[in-house]
Amino acid sequence: MRPSEDIRRENAKYILDTQFQGEKNRMASIVGVPHIQIARLFFDTENRRSPLPVHHPNAGLLASDRFHGRKCGDKLARKIEEALGLERGWLDQDHAKTDSIMTKIATLNQQQRREIESVVDAMIMKYKSD
Repeated sequence: MRPSEDIRRENAKYILDTQFQGEKNRMASIVGVPHIQIARLFFDTENRRSPLPVHHPNAGLLASDRFHGRKCGDKLARKIEEALGLERGWLDQDHAKTDSIMTKIATLNQQQRREIESVVDAMIMKYKSD
């Protein structure tokens, strides 16, 4: 079983990409944390300016095996969920690997969900009348 910190980081990346078009500053501003706190979640050891020392635990590993970013702890996870209107624990569930419409809708806040629901209701009414 994968650690919850990894699942949270992947879900946060999914939110960053889908809701903030990759703009860490915007996400940090909405969540109410310093930019560096969001940026550290996605720090990529592959893009480090200096190579990893030979004695470093990740030296010699493939990029996909290296640690990418800091852990997303409970406090930050709950803060992200609250700021974005997500259900408590949403970041702890594996959403990032799916691309279903329900996963996308789940990332929306309550107002955005109501708007989607009204569009769907209108479409259903249209198709029923045809």
